[in-house]
Amino acid sequence: MLFSYGLEGNAMGLTARLTSSFHYLKFFFPLFLVSLSLYSLVHGLTPGWHLLWVIGGLVLLEFALGETEYNHDYQRPAVFVAMMYAYILLTLMLYLVFLWVLAFHFRGTDLLGLADAVYALTHTDMTQAHQGNSVASLLFYTLMVGTVGGAGAIGLGHELSHRTREPLATFIARVAGIPAAFTYYAIEHGPGHHITVATDDDSSTALRGESLYRYFLRTMPRDYRMAWDIETDRMRRLGLSKFSWKNRLLHGWAAEAALFLAVTWVSGFMGLLFFSLAALWTHFAYKLATYGQHYGITRVPGSEVKPHHAWDCANRFDFWLLAGGSRHTHHHLDGSVEFWNLENIPNAPRLRFGYLVTILAGTIPPLWYKLSTPQLIEWDEKWATPEERELADRANAKSGIPALEARSRQDDAAILYPESA
Repeated sequence: MLFSYGLEGNAMGLTARLTSSFHYLKFFFPLFLVSLSLYSLVHGLTPGWHLLWVIGGLVLLEFALGETEYNHDYQRPAVFVAMMYAYILLTLMLYLVFLWVLAFHFRGTDLLGLADAVYALTHTDMTQAHQGNSVASLLFYTLMVGTVGGAGAIGLGHELSHRTREPLATFIARVAGIPAAFTYYAIEHGPGHHITVATDDDSSTALRGESLYRYFLRTMPRDYRMAWDIETDRMRRLGLSKFSWKNRLLHGWAAEAALFLAVTWVSGFMGLLFFSLAALWTHFAYKLATYGQHYGITRVPGSEVKPHHAWDCANRFDFWLLAGGSRHTHHHLDGSVEFWNLENIPNAPRLRFGYLVTILAGTIPPLWYKLSTPQLIEWDEKWATPEERELADRANAKSGIPALEARSRQDDAAILYPESA
């Protein structure tokens, strides 16, 4: 009997330890992705048309795992901090190998003797793996690096940029953004987007009826302008010229320029083209995410940011994949909360689908409008304040979407003829 109780106790203890470990490991999915990408790039692996099956499988996984509002009590948060730094390190290694691929393809050189070093350590022949790379292969590597590497600059780099109490963290966040020309982000995001969210001044809020592609072209330059305004204002308050050497934005741009000049030096103008395409894709991928996170929401400038000013998402897989980024409402209510402690806010509007479906739908404007219009109408009726409803009506009237335009006319009629409303 005592032996039986002992076995039962050991089994329960093992189960508890495994469960606890899983709650930590689930956030290591991004680290797995960047490791897999680095392995693929070193070995010259491309999925071809199998990539469609991978994307389809991820979407099915998003549906299958469903939603969760569970919040674990993490006793060892340092694990996640170490994971973020490891991700940034692997991201920088990924960019280095990508640059090697470009230099080898366009110049026939073994950049920094990297191929020899890899062969000495792993017996992997990178020169053989990348002999005769096709343009399609180079494009795949470009998109892969722009997506996975960009996630380091945007996702976990974003998390580090909010750790303003740790100068090293914000510095590394900017360093991670150099290969993707994203150093402005750590400067703009907090004092820019978090202050202006859901207003016309916000460069991360898409207008009603605005396609993803118009949104990208309209807001990408505004991101840079916002960062410049923030930093020049900081210089003014310090009594310095906006071109002072203390201007962090100029530091970042100088680092980016130096890197892109080096890329040109070692891989030529064609290498620069592919490296620049990877950076451009990172910016587009960023806009893919923010397009769905804030689409169509309105807020009176200067008013308090409340739960209904960002779309929330309770999907379990997205919570793991995006390191908590799907719980976006809580993040906007308090940007200092670490990603593993983010919660779903009960009284916040939610996306109708997970992030992957939302992102894919956003690339097809007619489908996006069909899915998002009922969501916006519900937001207007359920969450908008009277002042926000007025702003929403104006946006509806300009949206070019018949259902939203009809809502605007109904509201105008209710104001003009209250007896018949």
